[in-house]
Amino acid sequence: MNKKNNKTIISIISIIVVLVICFFGYTLYQKKQVETVSAEKLTALHELTKKFNDENDRNKRLELLKDTLDEQSKFNLSSNKDSKVQDEFKNSINTMRTYFHNDYDNTLKKYTISDISSTSDNNKINDSKSKLDELTKIIEKEKDYTFETEKEAQEKQTEIEKLVKKYEERITELGKKEKEIEKRKEDSSVNIGEKFVEMTSTHYENEYFIVDVPEKWSGKWSISKTVDTKDLGTPSQPAITYAFSRAGDNPMFGGGGQTVHVFPNGLSSKADNIKEWTKLGSNIYVGVGASSGFFNEKNESYYKDEMARIKAK
Repeated sequence: MNKKNNKTIISIISIIVVLVICFFGYTLYQKKQVETVSAEKLTALHELTKKFNDENDRNKRLELLKDTLDEQSKFNLSSNKDSKVQDEFKNSINTMRTYFHNDYDNTLKKYTISDISSTSDNNKINDSKSKLDELTKIIEKEKDYTFETEKEAQEKQTEIEKLVKKYEERITELGKKEKEIEKRKEDSSVNIGEKFVEMTSTHYENEYFIVDVPEKWSGKWSISKTVDTKDLGTPSQPAITYAFSRAGDNPMFGGGGQTVHVFPNGLSSKADNIKEWTKLGSNIYVGVGASSGFFNEKNESYYKDEMARIKAK
């Protein structure tokens, strides 16, 4: 009886030993299989990242990022997840996303006008705005893959939109200024059409007359111009007034000023002061000087080297 019991016990122990051996053998087999799969995954990810870095086509790079994200999702759903593989997925995806983020930032930097408030180049502003609008569309198209969260994508888009808004405001401001200039031109009802103006420290010349001042006046005289269609002129017969002034350092010939009046379309009926002026040429008159005056318009020899000379063309 004892012999039978011993045989039974031995049989049971043998079965248990066999089962334990089988269990551990299967476990080792599974572990080996997981290690093999992980090694293959790591190799594949390394190759995928290298392929991404070597690729020059942006769209193909985006497809590689999409494929990597899909593979990551599938791997995370599998029963045997190796932490090394998970980390490598993150590294590969971060590398790919960094390429796109750098591209966004470089484009943004390239078309950022830092001194926008003082920039008057409409073409430059419009071109930069157009490029940033295009960048916004690209990010909208790619953001599901190139950003980890919607919040990150929104922050980048908001940054660009704020800059675009500044450009739009500046474009509107420049447009208003341009309209104001055009309105002033319309209000004057005339384009005085000066062909050219030449000026040096002692010489001024336009299409109507020539002025030469003494050498010692260099840096001490100035000129301004206005178009008058109300007082001396009319919309159809404007008066162009050139006001010359100078600072003086001679007690006898001190500072002074004088005007030159040009009527390019003929003398207007409003020019009542013409009797007091000196006619220089056809429809060109030199007004009465203020203080010590400016011109020796009558070519008096006494003032030859002390006053400015003027002659009509």
